[in-house]
Amino acid sequence: MSAMADQVSQRLIDQRLRNRVIEAVEIVAEGDRGVLAVGDTEYFNFFFDFIDDDLPRAWRSLSTYTAEEVSALEDVLASMLAALEATSGMDHLQMIASGWPSKIQPVAQRAHALMLSRGRFNEESEEELPSG
Repeated sequence: MSAMADQVSQRLIDQRLRNRVIEAVEIVAEGDRGVLAVGDTEYFNFFFDFIDDDLPRAWRSLSTYTAEEVSALEDVLASMLAALEATSGMDHLQMIASGWPSKIQPVAQRAHALMLSRGRFNEESEEELPSG
């Protein structure tokens, strides 16, 4: 196989990243159950692995997002940043008791539902619109 055949297009990378964001938002959309499923550290880390303001334009400019999806993800980001600050030093049970996962849950559920309404992209071939 040639080196060219091994290269992945930016569009395909964007499609895969969008699918990972859907998975990360799904955990947050599960509220307390999401924290219990992955733990407090991974609850935040998985989300911030893909949605982060260290490079604010990077995730917002993916070709696979609509403007409405970016706005919904910005709302989740703002809630997650507030929760991270408010729960610093807490374990997962303390974090749940703080109520933050429940506060974020409806915001994340809206973003998750919006993204799922368009669907997931194929991860092996480029698509203009999600097929999954």
